[in-house]
Amino acid sequence: MARMTVMEDVEDLVVELGAGTGAVTEALLARGVPARQLIAIERSPALADLLRARFPGIRVVCGDAVHLRRLLRHLGTGGARINIVSSLPLRSLPPKQVHSILKEIGGVLRSGGRWIQFTYALVGRQIPRGFAREASSLVWRNLPPARVDVFARAVTV
Repeated sequence: MARMTVMEDVEDLVVELGAGTGAVTEALLARGVPARQLIAIERSPALADLLRARFPGIRVVCGDAVHLRRLLRHLGTGGARINIVSSLPLRSLPPKQVHSILKEIGGVLRSGGRWIQFTYALVGRQIPRGFAREASSLVWRNLPPARVDVFARAVTV
């Protein structure tokens, strides 16, 4: 995982999209994200059960990122600032689904919140509409190499 700050405040929440088997979840916990402030969202019921067994201290939600706002509302995240860490394969999903997910991410990010996206596409660095890239780095030690982009909601004037 790149050396980028996920949380700036002790009350921030980190929402991991596409938690899978928990590799990124484990890295987030190892880097100091408190389990009580980590929410893993995974679409697969089998993987959600695996995450619950591996990480009993975190909140695991079996659901789809296209319903992110509703899923978080049900958890009662209230006024907490949300930071998103995503390993979703956005480049291989249908464009309509990607648009829905980006709309949901934009809907939960408040001032200061960040969206960190892992991707295996090292080129084609298009910035999604409505977001501003704050940082980008390549992780060559990952196999295959990965790119990590940090986005914030774009400021409109």
